[in-house]
Amino acid sequence: MPKITRRDFLKLGALGTAGGILAGCQQPRRWVILEPFVRPPEEQLAGVATWYASTCRQCPAGCGIIVRLMNGRALKLEGNPEHPLNQGKLCARGQAGLQLLYNPDRSSGPMKQSQRGSRQFQSLSWQAALNTLFPKIQAAGSGVAVWVGSSTSGHLLDIFQKFTTAINAPAPVVFDQYSILNGYPVYGSAGQSLFNSTGLPAYDIANADVVFSFGADLLGTWLSAVRYGKDYGDFRSQALGKRGYLVQFEPRMSITAAKADQWLPIRPGTEALVAQAIARLIADQGQGPADRISRAKSLAGQVDVNSVAELSDIPVDQLARLARIFAKNDKVVAIPGSPVTGQPEADKAVIAVQMLNLIAGNIGQSGGLALPTNATLPGIVKTLPSPFIDVQELISQMRSGSIKVLLIHGANPAYDLPPQVGFKDALAKVPLVVSFSPIPDETAILSDLVLPDRTYLEGWGYEQVSPDFGMPVISSQQPVVTPVFDVRATGDVMLTIARGIPAAAKALPYGDEVAYLKDIVAKLPAGANGGSGPDVLWARYLQHGGWWLASSPAASVPQAAPAQPVQISPPQYQGQASDYPYFLHLYVSDLLSDGRGASQPWLQGSPDPMTTVSWQTLVEINPTTAQKLGLSDGDVVKVTSPNGEIQAPIYTFPAIRPDTVAIASGQGHTDSGRYAQNNGANPIQLVGSQAESSGNNLSWSNLRVNITPTGQKVSLALFEYKLGVTQGFINAAFPGQ
Repeated sequence: MPKITRRDFLKLGALGTAGGILAGCQQPRRWVILEPFVRPPEEQLAGVATWYASTCRQCPAGCGIIVRLMNGRALKLEGNPEHPLNQGKLCARGQAGLQLLYNPDRSSGPMKQSQRGSRQFQSLSWQAALNTLFPKIQAAGSGVAVWVGSSTSGHLLDIFQKFTTAINAPAPVVFDQYSILNGYPVYGSAGQSLFNSTGLPAYDIANADVVFSFGADLLGTWLSAVRYGKDYGDFRSQALGKRGYLVQFEPRMSITAAKADQWLPIRPGTEALVAQAIARLIADQGQGPADRISRAKSLAGQVDVNSVAELSDIPVDQLARLARIFAKNDKVVAIPGSPVTGQPEADKAVIAVQMLNLIAGNIGQSGGLALPTNATLPGIVKTLPSPFIDVQELISQMRSGSIKVLLIHGANPAYDLPPQVGFKDALAKVPLVVSFSPIPDETAILSDLVLPDRTYLEGWGYEQVSPDFGMPVISSQQPVVTPVFDVRATGDVMLTIARGIPAAAKALPYGDEVAYLKDIVAKLPAGANGGSGPDVLWARYLQHGGWWLASSPAASVPQAAPAQPVQISPPQYQGQASDYPYFLHLYVSDLLSDGRGASQPWLQGSPDPMTTVSWQTLVEINPTTAQKLGLSDGDVVKVTSPNGEIQAPIYTFPAIRPDTVAIASGQGHTDSGRYAQNNGANPIQLVGSQAESSGNNLSWSNLRVNITPTGQKVSLALFEYKLGVTQGFINAAFPGQ
């Protein structure tokens, strides 16, 4: 067997006409075929484990990982103990990454579909696939559009950006369901208003005395959950026996609320009003440091505390107690969670919560709010999701016919977006749709060409960590195994296409994506891993899992707070109470995330930490409410919003408001492989196309719904023993026992 190294990439024939410009492209033969090896590659020793450092891509946080290989096969993922972000820790989703690499439903090579949605694919050679794509892009000119997801590597986003700029096409749109449910653009817009910074802030809960979390599921899925989980351990076990105090405001008990000292089940949509009421009470009560009281008087505004108490269902005396806690303790911090970013006035709502941090004077302080370092690193691109208005604009261009070629990488908009946004209808107006998804998902099924990218354990890349917790970090991504199938890096595909377009070739003068990455790494300033010279810097960058400074830079502190407080309107909901009597609380699944984890059976089969459910979508409902409706566990109901409907079984969950139902994201796939298909429902179908006031996000956390029994009943896949439910499941599984 010939020896093939990692540097064997595309071999191009001479440039010629459009139809033959890519003739002669060959894919190197992969060396992982059988184990054990007869002639193993030089970096592998039979029977001895090898570890490689890389970056997890199961969410956009950018955690460092190390991968254990034996005989050339990846066997285990762990957190990289050297990495400044996760410091050796890794969540369940990160551990499951091997099931992307070895997923039996991965595309084995490029394919074309004669009729979109038919699911009848014809295999192509890479030469034929690229020779099909190139003339279409060349002819489209500025009518090329790119749609990527929040976990797309920074290097690939940069390649896409340089390519579209060179051909005068629209800038890539970065958007997926993770962007919607975590509200990245809202945090950026609010940060610009308050701190002149568009990056994601971080919260130093490890050194805080008191944390007020307004719906931020710190221990579940919020932004950088692995880091916050590690910091939570430090928060609970500080020096001299100190133990931080956590208050969680949210209508349904999350895993963070379950760990909190106090869980306050507030009415959905009132989080910002409660923050304003606390600020007003700090100013009025006059307790705490004088400078804190002075800032409260300046920033709190005129708030009717009694009205807020009535709207939120938190009594006035309780609000007053919380205000005293926040005013009198030394290191206090307030955190605006994801539900705040989906409200009608999302920007103002986030700012209202951040006002508590300005009142506390904790910006850039230990135990407070840390602004992003905003370090300028040559060539490095941070993957920040686009505002929703950019998505609307691209869909409008697709609908008008001005987009001739649409390239989709790392996103699944046919699943991610509410139907009312109109993506599928607009997609039908695009002559050529290309998906780079490794597993055929709902969007790939509606595509003409599928050019499967490598999974993150087979490919190159980097991630500028965000939030960065006061330390600029570039996480490195490298192949730890050779490709399992006949797949190619999307970066190399785009660089190959660029060679035939003079303007793009000038903007992207790289032989392959490794040459591009080496060029960037060589320009980075001196970091903690040392070394000098391009080759040594590159080796250290890969060996240690990235680049970061030897010590954290000085904290950034804004020059001045806004002169005027924000004014928040009473909560406005989609749907009248008479027709839709229940509030809907959508939340990101701890295991399946926004649906990207549904293709991995480890995550499907793992019990949810709060409900212990697996493989299903549940409508969580308070037992009192269920009793009034004559419902019990497993009864299938129709959940209807003003925008759509889904069906799912109920689960009686006592830790939720009686006027609220909760549904997790992640299920409801029609494609994405055998483990994802036909499990549960996709709750994004209940969300409409209404944008919040700034246009940065969809309004998704202000929905009302109605619950209608269907007369059907199913068994629930629960890990717990729940009287009636578990017994019914046992009886169904073992009749007559």
